[in-house]
Formats: sequence, structure tokens, C-alpha cells
Amino acid sequence: MNERSVTAGVDIGGTNTVTGIVDQHGTCLLKSSFLTTEQRTAKEFVLRLAATIRELCQNLPPETKLRGIGIAAPAANFHKGIIQNSANLQWKTVDIVEMMKEHFNVPIAVTNDANAAALGEMRFGSTRGMKNFIVITLGTGLGSGIVVDGRLLFGESGVAGELGHVTIDPNGRTCGCKRRGCVEAYVSATGIRRTVFELLARYTDDTELRHISYHQLTAHKIHELAVRGDPIAIEAFEITGKHLGLLLSNVVAAFDPQAIVLCGGLVKAGDMLLAPTRKSLDKNMLDLNGRKVMILQSQLNDGEAAILGASCLITEAEAKEPGAPAKTERPSR
Repeated sequence: MNERSVTAGVDIGGTNTVTGIVDQHGTCLLKSSFLTTEQRTAKEFVLRLAATIRELCQNLPPETKLRGIGIAAPAANFHKGIIQNSANLQWKTVDIVEMMKEHFNVPIAVTNDANAAALGEMRFGSTRGMKNFIVITLGTGLGSGIVVDGRLLFGESGVAGELGHVTIDPNGRTCGCKRRGCVEAYVSATGIRRTVFELLARYTDDTELRHISYHQLTAHKIHELAVRGDPIAIEAFEITGKHLGLLLSNVVAAFDPQAIVLCGGLVKAGDMLLAPTRKSLDKNMLDLNGRKVMILQSQLNDGEAAILGASCLITEAEAKEPGAPAKTERPSR
């Protein structure tokens, strides 16, 4: 009987955690999600995640074996296997790899969620064949994965790519990281909500947004109203795109990428966000030899870039420790 190996890819978001079982061709065979915020402690979260992976594996053919588990999370450190003081997770420092090893006897690796998305795009997405590109994830926060000369940039301590915490206004909004003026506080699903309420305080326009509480407001609703012509919603996207384009102009100056790939829930707004972003980028980008940078939307299935990338982490971990072959043991049921 031929054995078939699969990898579990986990995307831990500030709101939802999505787990997928991925084969060697990059096909997500099964997928499940739960609310990250429902788990009060990291221990409770790991128990829920382990149960989810086991449940998914129970629905695989008997000859299928779990090769490893790759985890994408905000503020994750690939070298140390930890999640460290994430601005959008209230766990402080968590040794997520060791905690998961209590439940599974397979290789386990973790990295920043945007790094994982970059791996997914590089192997299965729109940047296949490219050696220099950057992936920006726009969800609860703003993350980034940077690929230079065909290699994912981890940095000295394993946490390179925190572009969401580049300061754009030293006296600006307080970020979830407790610093002031981070771009994430302006360019993210959370950031655009804050922009809307600042605009509501500044203007007296008649808008449906005045009847929605902060906790009920979503980026999807803002986009829906912008499409219907709501002036506050439209301006919120203009401001968000302006900030994003300015960030990208600095990123281009630093890394000289061939392309920048945008993914995440906020990107579903399409040209409502991308048009002001491109305008701001063109206005602020350093012009060297008429250089043009492609701005792409992820073409991977909705929400799967980080899952697919996380599933590639086991290969990355093996490259880090070439003498350690991957195991393909099936988790206990």
C-alpha cells in the first residue's frame, strides 16, 4: 500500500485560527477554523488546536501519514519556536512548538504569519519563479514576509519583517504593541475602523456609519458602504491607501523587490484600497532608472496563503538542520 504524506498548516490570527491539511502539491484537502479569542490561555488554545488537527486527520484515508505541523502566527520566532509578545495575542511569550510536541510526535515549526504567506506565494502562488518580492498581510494587523535572492529573510533573531511596526507618526495612535504611530494602527482591519471613527468626529456628514458601534463595525461593512457611495467610508479607504502606499515606497527603497503581493481580508476591497495605494506609491517611490514594481493581489484560495506557507515550514526546518530527517508518524487518535 502506498503511503501518502501530508502536512498540517496552521494560521493563528488575532481573530480566527485556521488549520488545513495540505498535500505535497499544495492542495488544501481539509480545513477547519475556530475563534482564537475563545481560548483564554495559551494552554487552552493548544488543546483546542491539537484536537482540531486530530479531528482533521481522522477524516483522511488510512494510508495517509502526518509528516509535520507548520504554524504561522504573529510575532513568531522561527529560530526559537516561540510566539513572543504578540500585539494581537494576549499570551506574552509562548513556547508553542514545545507545547504542541506534548500532543504530536512529528516535526513542528513556527514562523511569522506573513513569512508563512511569503513561502506559500513563492511555492504555490503568483510569485513562483521570482527571487525578490515582499508579501504584505492585511488582517487584524499588518505583517510582512520578505524574500531576497530567493531566500526568506528571517533575520538575526528570527523576527525580521515586522513592517507593521514601522513608525509613520511618532505622536500618532497607540498601537497594540504599546508604541505610538505604527503603520499597523492605520493600515489594517483594526486601523480602518479607527480611521472611520476619527472621521465621524471630524465631519457631520449623514452616514449609516454613525449607527454602528465600534465593536460591530467591520472592514467588510466599511467597504460595502464605500461601494454604495458613503463619503466617510470612501475617505477612510483613501487615507488607508495613502499610508499603505507610503510604507511600500520605503520598502521598495530598502529591498528593491520585483513585486509586492497583498493578501488578507482588507485586500478584498480591491481597487477601493489598491487605487489610492498605487497613487501614493507612485508619488513617493524613489525613481531609479524608471523602475516599476508590480502590486499584486494574492491569487491563492481565500485565506490559504499562510496555511500553505506554514505547511512548507517543515522543509525550511529541515534545511536549517540538514542532519535531521522528517518523521512521518501518524498522530494518536
